[in-house]
Amino acid sequence: MNPKAWRVLEGYAPREGAGNANRARGREHLMRTIQTLIQPVRVWVNPDHTVETALLLMRGHRLQGLPVYESGKVSGLVELERLLGVAPDTPVREVMTTELMVATPQTPLRVVAEWLQRHRQPLVPVVEGDRIIGIISVYDLLSEIGRSYDPMTGLPWSDYLREWSIEQLAAGNEITIIFFDLDNFGAFNKRYGHLVGDEVLRRVAQLLASEIDPQTDVVCRWGGDEFAIATLRRREEAGLLAHHLSRQIASIQLPDVDIPVTVSYGYQGGKRTREREQVHYAATVDNLVNLASQECLMMKGLTPRAAQGGQLALPIQAVVETPAPTERRIKIQSVSYEREGRRAKARVYLQAESRVLEGTAEGEAQPHRLVAEATLNALKPLTPASVNIALLQVEETQGETGRAIVNVVVLWENGETRQDLVGSALMRDDPYRAVAAAVLDALNRPLGRMLDRV
Repeated sequence: MNPKAWRVLEGYAPREGAGNANRARGREHLMRTIQTLIQPVRVWVNPDHTVETALLLMRGHRLQGLPVYESGKVSGLVELERLLGVAPDTPVREVMTTELMVATPQTPLRVVAEWLQRHRQPLVPVVEGDRIIGIISVYDLLSEIGRSYDPMTGLPWSDYLREWSIEQLAAGNEITIIFFDLDNFGAFNKRYGHLVGDEVLRRVAQLLASEIDPQTDVVCRWGGDEFAIATLRRREEAGLLAHHLSRQIASIQLPDVDIPVTVSYGYQGGKRTREREQVHYAATVDNLVNLASQECLMMKGLTPRAAQGGQLALPIQAVVETPAPTERRIKIQSVSYEREGRRAKARVYLQAESRVLEGTAEGEAQPHRLVAEATLNALKPLTPASVNIALLQVEETQGETGRAIVNVVVLWENGETRQDLVGSALMRDDPYRAVAAAVLDALNRPLGRMLDRV
């Protein structure tokens, strides 16, 4: 049997340990399956049957396709549309498709609906053990597909994300929710009209869909100018993904449109220290969405969010080469790094409008860290007395094109609240300058307010 079909189902097996019974009840209650929609059809062809035989069976049973069954497993699918005009004595093996999904009565309805829509196939064979017990067609799922997808952007609506998230929690997996809200979206509709506004939404949707990993992430249009991603990535990795996506969105260009497309985001979840028991999964998802959306609003208002600890694991990510707005307002004049034995000193000069800022850092010979700390020290004269900024992590990775990237995470703390800010920059001819640029990228939004006071 097609192993891809079984991989779909393996994700719903309970983990051993506490809470298994609760997870099983959650899955049974929350996952809508195809059980009640199966058409009980017990006809099929084998690869050596002819096209003529397949056409007779399909027309006799009014089917749009037939499973190809061989050696006790489904090996392919033959579709009515592909048989028209083919010589009657042609073997089925020459016209069948082998890229298919095989379902069981317990397969989630949403999974089948997504497969049929994505691959534009007419049906999915349904098996129980080694027996074919029926099929489910795209026509059986029209209401599901129409209910779950936004026709303008092609993304699923929020119910899809919520169901996926609930299923993952019920299966014992941990999730993170990333919430996006386009900045000043009303300006697009007001200045350029709703057609341009709709195109902005489509472009953002296409970018989000192309950047996520279907194995670990789902994306939806939440409503209006809001989008959301649910992911199995850890919270810290989700933060880097959100940052990367915000940079990619900022690179979107539309003809005759001079307003940049920018986005605010928030992310919550992906962290748990004990087994979850007796939890209302839907309420957990709603809570994560609510917290992520609140954090998104805080980002718009530049209000730090509640503290979240933990070391950050920085994944490889692409970086847009367009400089961030602060890189144009705060210029890097020079960066130096001097080493004597095991000790070293970094010095950074920045220019903020007409003001020159100097920062230094000394310690063990760690070039990236010392340059990042020197950059933060240079920025401290612009920082309000109530705010503390500190370096949490700096790391070099390789991008998709093979070019080196430096990622930094900076703490922005104000009283009892704190925010972890992520920045990145491409390593060019001067790696130390790239570290300073990554720090400025992380502090992009707060620096905007700092400069207003310069």
